[in-house]
Amino acid sequence: MPMLTWEERVELAQRFAPRLVLFPEQKEAGRPNQVLLPNRPNHDVGDYHPRSVELLLEHGRLYPGTLRSIARLQFAPLWDYSQRLPATLDHLAKNRHDYDQIRLLGPAIPNPDQAWELYFKLLGDQDADGRRGYDRFPLTTYAHVVTREDALHACQADPKIKSEDYQGKVGRPFYLSGDEAQLDDVVLQYWFCYYFDDWANIHEADWEGVSIFLRKDGVDWQPLGAAYHAHENGARRHWDDMEVVDNTHPVVYVAAGSHAAYFQYTPDGHETQLSGAIIAQFKFKVGFTVNNGNRDFVAPHDATHLYVPGVEVLPDPIGPTAEKDPTWRHKQWLSYPGAWGARELGRFIAGGPTGPSQKGLKWLNPFAWSEVECWPDYLVY
Repeated sequence: MPMLTWEERVELAQRFAPRLVLFPEQKEAGRPNQVLLPNRPNHDVGDYHPRSVELLLEHGRLYPGTLRSIARLQFAPLWDYSQRLPATLDHLAKNRHDYDQIRLLGPAIPNPDQAWELYFKLLGDQDADGRRGYDRFPLTTYAHVVTREDALHACQADPKIKSEDYQGKVGRPFYLSGDEAQLDDVVLQYWFCYYFDDWANIHEADWEGVSIFLRKDGVDWQPLGAAYHAHENGARRHWDDMEVVDNTHPVVYVAAGSHAAYFQYTPDGHETQLSGAIIAQFKFKVGFTVNNGNRDFVAPHDATHLYVPGVEVLPDPIGPTAEKDPTWRHKQWLSYPGAWGARELGRFIAGGPTGPSQKGLKWLNPFAWSEVECWPDYLVY
């Protein structure tokens, strides 16, 4: 019997849903080209906003890769985009191939100008009922609500996760010295799906997010801190050091183009760092980071307003009791093991990301991930 019911998970996800600081979603503002940001007024930069996955699925096609297509003697999909399977929920649910890719534009290296133009066309187009894409694909965050008990069970069930990756991780970043882990500790993961990543490494589709950590205090839940996902790793802060709306909604500053999440605005941008599993067999300790030479820029608070995404709770590890609840459709795309976006040339060359459930420890045990892969954020307001 799970410690949290489905209804309780939905309530918590709604109560602590983040508020976003985004660059304006305006075509005339131009692409979020990071190289130009330091020399442009912040209000004169556009960006993609996190929208429902249906935007990608309705316009994406599944592609198994050039070498596999040739090996199968299936040559038409190599150059004929219409010959590739549509990325429907049914096709994704049946897919078991981690080498598949959801192609949005067609080629292995996507054209960012083409992506920018097509994106606003898709948002402006009307369906048979006269609804524009802006309404059909609303601003959305996908919540994954996990107790520590859920996380331990998930790690034990996954053969790719070693016990040393999660055992002994008791929440040192947020809990008092000497505190013991509680099985009913909760983490709320909020995932954002973007149409395109227009940064140092351009690629189709982008999955980013934040994790909020809660502990039960008597009969209610108290937020203790958060880990904001930034590229492969992230940064963490205690709740008292965070910018919060109405004492419950954390403010997330989203970087132009890369969509990495940050706790605050800085005029000179944020240095982007790598920490963690750079080589599979070795992990850098928290605090040992490498500056990769790129910078992330977020909008100042007075140049925009806070965006409020709709919350869709993911049915993992449990879902609603009603079999026909529309929430269950998320299970279909969530199980897809391939890349969201072209990944023909590998992970770091125009490589589309995998979905949330394929993120290993970050998804299975965010408690441990926040300690292994995140570093303390020492910036102050």
